[in-house]
Amino acid sequence: MKTENRVCSGLRLFLAVALAFSFIFTFSSQAIAKNKTVAKETAPKIVTVRSVSVKTKAQAMPSAVETSLQTVPTIDVGLVVAQFSAEITTEADFIVEQPEGQRTVLPKGKYFAAVEQGKIRLGEALLSGGVVLEMPFNEKAAANKKLFSVNRQAYRGRLQIFVTEDGKNLTVVNQVPLEDYVNSVLGPQSSPIWPDEAIKAQAVAVRSLARYHMENRENALFAVRAVETDAFYGGVRTENKNISKVAALTAGEVLYYGNHAAAAYSGESSGGQTVSAAEALQQDIPYLPAVEDYDMDAPSFQWEKKIQVLTIARILNQNGYKVGKLQGYRLTDSGKAAGGDRFPSGRVRSIYWQGDEGSVTLTGQKFAGLLSLNSTWFEVYNVEPAPDKLDVPIENGYGIQIGKKEIPIEIKGPDGSTWKSVLPGFHFLNGSQEETLLFKGKGRGRGLGLSKWGARGMANEAPENAKEYYKTILLHYYPGTRLVELY
Repeated sequence: MKTENRVCSGLRLFLAVALAFSFIFTFSSQAIAKNKTVAKETAPKIVTVRSVSVKTKAQAMPSAVETSLQTVPTIDVGLVVAQFSAEITTEADFIVEQPEGQRTVLPKGKYFAAVEQGKIRLGEALLSGGVVLEMPFNEKAAANKKLFSVNRQAYRGRLQIFVTEDGKNLTVVNQVPLEDYVNSVLGPQSSPIWPDEAIKAQAVAVRSLARYHMENRENALFAVRAVETDAFYGGVRTENKNISKVAALTAGEVLYYGNHAAAAYSGESSGGQTVSAAEALQQDIPYLPAVEDYDMDAPSFQWEKKIQVLTIARILNQNGYKVGKLQGYRLTDSGKAAGGDRFPSGRVRSIYWQGDEGSVTLTGQKFAGLLSLNSTWFEVYNVEPAPDKLDVPIENGYGIQIGKKEIPIEIKGPDGSTWKSVLPGFHFLNGSQEETLLFKGKGRGRGLGLSKWGARGMANEAPENAKEYYKTILLHYYPGTRLVELY
């Protein structure tokens, strides 16, 4: 009997242990399955947009290139910067949103925006700074393409108005889709009859530079001004439908160097040789070296301009450089050994002007801007023969001129030196009323990066059946960069 009881007890114990193990196994299996499900649901997702991978925040993102925007981003463009007022016209009723979140609908029409007591006066409304103006987002408004106009220029997107820090002026910013910005800037720079590959190369360059400024904002209110060096944003007015269609073939494509958008500067014509960033910007940018340009067909490949000396003197004096009547200038000939007033490329670094009331040394860029010269790559020639003598005033002890003395220019010193050896590159002026200088130069603009006429020249010489030749053009002007599709 005892034996039977022990057997029964053993069986009951065995069954209990078996049931326990069964329960543990079932629970563990369910837990494992549940954990697998959770892990599957929380695992980082990778979304591919064209050739660019987009990762969730749960994953480490080793570079900015891997972050896709998925949609076309907007760029902030400064239309009116630190001015007293601006004229704003709307084609439809629009929404005004203040920083506090208050939203008001104002009727279409013409408004004069100005600063009043640190706030923005817009018609009868007195608004806080940072106010946003936008068209209602509905199908009707989108279909009719209703626009804002600022100072009688039409723009897409929306507007934002800020009060300057001094509380006296305002800044108007246009928030516009990046592709619309590209189309507007590209319009005046290209031609619809040019090869598609040239237009596409230009579009990528404009987009890349815009993206660079978006990543490296120098102003808290906007990424770029409407008027930038070698880039003009005119809104709807400067768009060209045919050019925009070609540019759209590269939509979202941006040049990157390393993990950042490339500063893909561009211009009109370099005169056969682009200039390096080290020379133009005093910055060492590896992808902006001096390279051969193919802009021989450019109207400004070689240029000439005659300017009277009296006109140059007037311009200098009117701009605050009190030189009086000009007596001479100093500029080394580019064909000779490079002097301190020229860059290695031959472009003018500085030019010195001497007058009877003072002297001034101007950078080549500043001087070219004052005289509306096409570029800083120029020579200067006296149309009339240079004088062989100088009239030197004679003053008494009180500083009053009592006469003058003629001094021969070719006078030699005891060591045989002349003024030419003492002042290399100095050119005397004869002081006549009709005296004229001839400026002979190359290129138009700074000559930095891709030139539109050079891109055209390369595209015209592209091999037959060459596909996507615009990439070859871009690598020529921006070596070391790579093309990334951001959206």
